[in-house]
Amino acid sequence: MKLWDLYEKSAVDLGSFLPDSTASFETYCLLEQIFGWNRHQLLLHKDMEVNEEQIQKMDTLLQRRKEGYPLQYLLGTWEFWNYEFAVGEGVLIPRGDTETLCEAVLDAAKGFTAPVIADLCSGSGCLPVVFSKEIPNAPRIYAVELSEEALPYLRKNVEKNNCTNITIIHGDVLTWTPNEPLHIISSNPPYLSAEEMLELQKEVTYEPKMALEAPENGLYFYRMLSQRYLDFLVNNGVLAFEVGYRQAKEVAALMEVAGFVDIRIIPDLCGIDRVVLGRKP
Repeated sequence: MKLWDLYEKSAVDLGSFLPDSTASFETYCLLEQIFGWNRHQLLLHKDMEVNEEQIQKMDTLLQRRKEGYPLQYLLGTWEFWNYEFAVGEGVLIPRGDTETLCEAVLDAAKGFTAPVIADLCSGSGCLPVVFSKEIPNAPRIYAVELSEEALPYLRKNVEKNNCTNITIIHGDVLTWTPNEPLHIISSNPPYLSAEEMLELQKEVTYEPKMALEAPENGLYFYRMLSQRYLDFLVNNGVLAFEVGYRQAKEVAALMEVAGFVDIRIIPDLCGIDRVVLGRKP
């Protein structure tokens, strides 16, 4: 069997599970994983004969994918904000939705000469790594994560992206106390309700429940973090949350009660309210 035949057969196979365009994209991703070539190189070698071991590897990956296992976990890496992140079981997969939070923080950072930043519930580290690379005047960035399963990915991603200004904190965001005033705090905390957890797509059920579900109809961490971290910010310091698609107004209200002002709701590229940002008076 030639490489192109393997591609076509695999794309048809995945097409029974995914839309055709997605099946084509994911087939290329899996072939890149097996052969170590990018799409252009795969096309250059499309007439190459593939061996039984390679065919078997592809069959195994296809079977896992059709069972709903996340593509990102099969690949072991995923791109976010043009940086590559190691991912796998035990850590939340970086998603495009979170880029709205990135943009909000990068914009807020322009208002500070040397912003000290904390990212709460850091997971894979996609947010603190982007901040490290895109805010070069940030002297220190704290990445706080409780999960023992997520920490190895956080450490690996900080190291592989050479982020020397990030300090990893293995701790609970509900009890961690920063040792200096903060200019910006970001967080993409667990925010799904118990009801929403029952409606998850199959792929998401493989991701850690700890990073997804929160009490109080998904609002628990927004309430607790808003109350706890106001005092740790400098005057005019910023707290920015990613929120679920129905939570923005409720989160804004919680931040107002906690004492934040100039609260803004920021939509993502699809027009969904995705970020709530407030300032300390």
